[in-house]
Amino acid sequence: MSTLSLKSSDKVLLLWGGEVQPDLIQTTVEQLKTTVKEGSVQVENIHRLTMANHSASSFDVILSGIIPPPSVLHTMDILAEIARLLKPSGRLIMDEAMEANSADKTSSILTMSGFIDISKEEKSNVKRFTAAKPSYEVGTSTQLKLSFAVKPKTQDPAPKVDTNVAKVWSLSANDMLDDDIDIMDSDELLDEDDLKKPDPESLKAPACGPNSASKKACKNCSCGFADELNGTSGQAKKSTEQASACGSCYLGDAFRCSSCPYLGMPAFKPGEKIQLSTRQLNADS
Repeated sequence: MSTLSLKSSDKVLLLWGGEVQPDLIQTTVEQLKTTVKEGSVQVENIHRLTMANHSASSFDVILSGIIPPPSVLHTMDILAEIARLLKPSGRLIMDEAMEANSADKTSSILTMSGFIDISKEEKSNVKRFTAAKPSYEVGTSTQLKLSFAVKPKTQDPAPKVDTNVAKVWSLSANDMLDDDIDIMDSDELLDEDDLKKPDPESLKAPACGPNSASKKACKNCSCGFADELNGTSGQAKKSTEQASACGSCYLGDAFRCSSCPYLGMPAFKPGEKIQLSTRQLNADS
């Protein structure tokens, strides 16, 4: 019993099960009472533990299956009841046969039952587990200190302005009089070629008109070169209805497609042919 580390004031519960000799139970109880002098020792069959109606948190130490032969299989329900009977920080010492659950599975069951500080030790044909109950009761509640007082709003201080950065973007009258500042003359931005009046012939599109390389009118010719090639320039022609894909070309640019041949021309009546006056064909003077 010296390996159990019992105190003289401990209240001990001894659990047994299976085919255990009564004289072994009696011998174990007497040894425990010799160690636990000021405390107490109670004996209970592990399969009748839930029917014993023990009060919660009644024992400092619970010994289960330590009387040979180890034939007790500790299920989660049994371990949960043991955890209920232990005092906070109470200890559980239990033995299981080697052919019972694996050590890892038993440790997992102990953890799910609420035990902590689980350790195991293997002897010849016995696995001994030692575990502890947490220092608090399951379901323990405590009052939270909550403050509902409205904290006064503190205005964030204005960010500091770096004076060195501000100086970079400042310009004083003295700086304007500095001879080192090179200011470009606006009259020098344009040269003589930029000031020349353009020739109206040079404003015509290079791909259309008599000056074009192919001497052919473009597909959507609107300058009159196509009519000139067809010999119809200056002759009155019967207006033919202009056809288009959308049918809205005559309404103006707002209703024309991006590839409309009438793009840029004024609005006209349906079926009317667009003709530009001489004033519109001449460049602005």
